[in-house]
Amino acid sequence: MGRIVRWLGWNHAVALFLLIGLTGTISLMLQAVGPEVPWVIPVQNLLLLIMIFGSAGVIINRIDSLQRRTLLIFIGPLLIGLALAVFLPQAALWFLGAGVGWLFVAQLLIRRNVRREYQDAIRHLRKSEYDQAIDILNKLVQAEPEDTGHLRFRGDLHRLKGAFNRAIRDYRRITELEPQSSLGYNGLAEIYLQQQQYSEALEFARQAYRLEPDQWVIPYNLGMIEDRLSLWADSAEHLQEALNAGVPDSRHRLLIHLWMARAAARMDHPEEAELHLEKLRKEKRGLQEWQTVFQSDQAQTLRAVLAADVALAQQITQGAGPEALANRRSDEEA
Repeated sequence: MGRIVRWLGWNHAVALFLLIGLTGTISLMLQAVGPEVPWVIPVQNLLLLIMIFGSAGVIINRIDSLQRRTLLIFIGPLLIGLALAVFLPQAALWFLGAGVGWLFVAQLLIRRNVRREYQDAIRHLRKSEYDQAIDILNKLVQAEPEDTGHLRFRGDLHRLKGAFNRAIRDYRRITELEPQSSLGYNGLAEIYLQQQQYSEALEFARQAYRLEPDQWVIPYNLGMIEDRLSLWADSAEHLQEALNAGVPDSRHRLLIHLWMARAAARMDHPEEAELHLEKLRKEKRGLQEWQTVFQSDQAQTLRAVLAADVALAQQITQGAGPEALANRRSDEEA
């Protein structure tokens, strides 16, 4: 249960449990009225559909826009089958069978299509063969130029290779194709952050946040950028929102508590700073995760952005106190 809450985030988890609890409670109350009353069963069926579609909506809203589209393709027909089965019970087995059958068909279709090319690109990526991986994505983009998934993957590959201008072009193209999605704006925020162009990064991070504030990665990136710009109150607010949305990895929670402790210390809230330092010290697994990530050849740009913070977090887990928060690379650069 704890893992589910952590993955969904507090807000999504509360919405899901309230939805299930309310629809279930009302349905039980209607059961007490008596199933012989003509309108009771149709209302209970409606409540069941509200619970199913509402729960699916909460989960779908939790994932990013690219994964959301794939998930809708995957489970959409199943949800329609469930709805038809509820209102047309005489054909329920047929509708349910068709919905479940689609799950297997969709899985085969998804694997058979783009996934093979993606798997080939990932194999090249693991060997640091960026040019070969990018060549594969170039062909996909040429064949399907409006597929934002291809553009994001190619943009990420360009970024790992250090071809920042090409990555920026891909992310900007995503914003043109999907202006209501945070995907391209978040990519632009991350790449300008890596180049230490914090004002530009802040602009795009705020745009991503306005579009999808409930995805933990977006307020996490925004809070990190605000930390670099010494916008302490804003940073603390957005990092707390990231925690509320549900941060699944210990390594990210580790850095969030570091930045929130620093913000609290700079705003002269020593007790709050110490509280976050205590939470940071409980995320020792996060240090091991960062050490594993940093060992990868593909983590060069990530090391440039986060290595100093991870090193500071390690000092704090080894006994350093709030005074260590004064040591920050961005302070030295300023």
